[in-house]
Amino acid sequence: MEGMEDMDMHGTIQLTRQDADRLAHMAEALAAQSRGIQKQLRVLDGLMTSARRMDATDAPANVVTLDSRIVIEDLYSGELKEIELVFPEESDPPLGKLSVLSAIGCAVLGRAVGDRVVVETERGSLQLRIAALVYQPEAALI
Repeated sequence: MEGMEDMDMHGTIQLTRQDADRLAHMAEALAAQSRGIQKQLRVLDGLMTSARRMDATDAPANVVTLDSRIVIEDLYSGELKEIELVFPEESDPPLGKLSVLSAIGCAVLGRAVGDRVVVETERGSLQLRIAALVYQPEAALI
């Protein structure tokens, strides 16, 4: 009987086809999301490597920093949209809170009002201009 107990503990896992299919789809979605995040982490790493670092009190008032609220303009459509650049855990795109790890977040961080950026998304390439800086936390400290 001891051999039988070992076999039950280490036997084959049994899944329904429906559960297996749903789990496979979930795994594919997570892998795709992970690839996207890995890509943005590489972009962010490159940005941090090439960036000139400064104290918060020395940040120019027209530069996008974390927790800044900015207005971006889509150069193709002319559409203006206000966004806030936040850490991933605070991200809420419907409310305009974009993660610094998003394609747009990586593109605008450390850029100045008037700068144009190209953003690669799943839907294609976007050309954006930082139209205005509504709020920068470093400027608010002064």
